[in-house]
Amino acid sequence: MGDMKIAIVGAGAVGGYFGALLQESGADVTMVARGRTLEILQHQGITVTDVRGTRTVRIPAVGHLSQLGHADVVLLATKALANGTDLAEILDGMPKEAIVAITQNSVEAADIVAEVVGADRVWPGVIRGFFVHDGPGEVSYKGGPLSYSFGDSGQLARDFAATLENAGIDGVLHPDILVDVWEKAMFVETFGALGAFVDKQLGALRTHFRASLEALMAEVAEVARANGVNLPSDSVERTMVFADNMPATATSSMQRDLAAGVDSELDAQTGAIVRAARKGGVKTPLHDLVFAGLTYKGEVGEV
Repeated sequence: MGDMKIAIVGAGAVGGYFGALLQESGADVTMVARGRTLEILQHQGITVTDVRGTRTVRIPAVGHLSQLGHADVVLLATKALANGTDLAEILDGMPKEAIVAITQNSVEAADIVAEVVGADRVWPGVIRGFFVHDGPGEVSYKGGPLSYSFGDSGQLARDFAATLENAGIDGVLHPDILVDVWEKAMFVETFGALGAFVDKQLGALRTHFRASLEALMAEVAEVARANGVNLPSDSVERTMVFADNMPATATSSMQRDLAAGVDSELDAQTGAIVRAARKGGVKTPLHDLVFAGLTYKGEVGEV
């Protein structure tokens, strides 16, 4: 296990924090970053803020996966953005033996990566925790769970889970990972899309807009089941309880990106649900409305 080599693609909120904790625990980890972020990582390291305070962690960093001689696991921690995320280019030259571990909030992410590297080299996965990207080479962990759930039970997966545990991250081998992927989408996607649509924080969404939030979650559940995902019958109920226990002032990164007019995960999150609904023959009127409204607003500006 000690010889496991991990590469993390993307030094944003999740990638940066996971990279720092792994490095501090003595794991063999290399960051893959670009531009200003790569310069900062190579010259001063990544600045991390959590309950232990603020510190700077030096982590080896390269500009592209092809510069790595070897890797066992490639943690894909880039955002699932509509523009500028060319996975074939990002993964080009990846070490032949490496497995790609997915962290992206998109029900399509694992399939898209599988098209590039093959389904046998992909671990669908789910990150949990409240992470913030404060700027190039700067990340904060604001609390909540700190975990990565993924789907595999082989020796490499067990070693990776143990390496995460050693770094203080919950490494969970999930028996039916697609259930976890869709249950996370049920919260993150609906919270982000509805929040952006009505321009409100979570506190308002779970009170004034509660019926719509719950109806959006119910649509996600129906789409999941239509696509063969065995969601438990109480998924919506449990996700609403989770929403009720989150900070009232919470907003999603997708909502913040849309408000700022920058590239967002709207297509990768909400668009993915709409496309999966068509594939499964399910009607999703609320998702259609929210996706069309937010896409139109993004194209023409304020209306």
